Amino acid sequence: MIHEDHRAVFRVPPAAGTPPTRMPLGSATAPVDAALPPAGGDRRYLPVMLALLMSVTIFEGYDVTIFHLCTPDIAHSFRLSDLAVGAIASFVRLGGMMAFFVVMAADRVGRRPVVSATVLCYALFTLLTALSRGLGTFAAFQSLAQLFLSAEFSVAVIMISEEFPDRWRGRGVAILNLVGLLGVLMGAALYAPIAGSAWGWRGMYCVGVAPLLMVAVMRRRLRETARFAAIRAVRVPLPFVSAFGGSLRAALGVLGGPYRGRLALVALLWNSVGMVGAPAVTFFSLYARRDHHWTRAEVGSAVVLAYAIGTLGHLLAGYLLDRVGRRAATAAFYVTGALGILALFQSASHGAMLAAMVVAVFAFQGARTATATYSAELFPTEVRATAYSLTVQVLGQLASLLTPFTIGALSRAMGGLGNAVAVVSVGPVIGAALVLLFAPETRGKSLEELAAD
Repeated sequence: MIHEDHRAVFRVPPAAGTPPTRMPLGSATAPVDAALPPAGGDRRYLPVMLALLMSVTIFEGYDVTIFHLCTPDIAHSFRLSDLAVGAIASFVRLGGMMAFFVVMAADRVGRRPVVSATVLCYALFTLLTALSRGLGTFAAFQSLAQLFLSAEFSVAVIMISEEFPDRWRGRGVAILNLVGLLGVLMGAALYAPIAGSAWGWRGMYCVGVAPLLMVAVMRRRLRETARFAAIRAVRVPLPFVSAFGGSLRAALGVLGGPYRGRLALVALLWNSVGMVGAPAVTFFSLYARRDHHWTRAEVGSAVVLAYAIGTLGHLLAGYLLDRVGRRAATAAFYVTGALGILALFQSASHGAMLAAMVVAVFAFQGARTATATYSAELFPTEVRATAYSLTVQVLGQLASLLTPFTIGALSRAMGGLGNAVAVVSVGPVIGAALVLLFAPETRGKSLEELAAD
């Protein structure tokens, strides 16, 4: 049952021919999810919805790649030390945590308007990043860009989870993540010619603005999810201030209610993934170019190869999640990711680093798909966006926020970036243990079954 602190104001669905009756908070006698329509009602619309949402991972892949590749150029522009690079990366990720307030609105105004607005805001702050004239404005604009990109991705995962049939949910999330490869390939292909030109690293941010505006126009074809539409149909409309306050109370209710154990578990899993992903994104290019004298072209080629092969991790994860089970698949990707990141930052030869990069990216992509699937499955519809955002954007980002700064601070004391990163590679191993000990097996279960468990 859904704890009454988690409900918005609902009307109980009436019997046939009976006018609906408005009821106060917590007075409904059955879980709202029990009356929701099944996912996947219009199979012809599912590919359209997925195609319209895919752009978020394409631009996420591009954004991560250019920050990844341009770190040495940005560090040179602003004369940054390892510690300063880590601090900037942590500040930018703070914007991702603030996405909670945007995603939370999706439980009040709907999934569709939020996912449509975030792409426009992300385009604006990406353009402003390219135009930034100092370290302060660069960090601020990038942080705000990450806020809206993170919010867009979260709502996209929620929409797929709510609309796709139960047996396809894992693969739907995997396909969404899979197309991020296109953004990675675009970023890697453009890095050498654009970053090496008079445009420099700023040109890399300018390139993505026009496609983002095209996506915003195309998303007018998106529909609201059937599950949220059913919730909205029985909800008493409230003024914005009251609605926002109600959403905040719902968020606090999730923290203290019957789903707090699930929320804590998923947040811990995201933190364990973040301990692998954060140093790989922030420090690989710097480690390869400065410490091992790789060229721009070599770094770009390595990223293309790693993500071209590594993206298959999404496909394998989607298959294993739906066929073998969530627990075994998630734990396997976590452990492999830990070994890959350790090998990457402890290797010296070009071949060994390249092989370790491929393994680390493959495992990290699979781990993201597995963890995102869990995040959207374990909470009821009326608080799904709020709970997802709490676990993914807020509580689950603490490691991603702190790890780059920690590695930068430890770099000199421990004899270099490689040794500093080795310390945090234990994180995914801890995550695998948490999955095997505490995570429920959700394969094949409907969202309504999982909410009632």
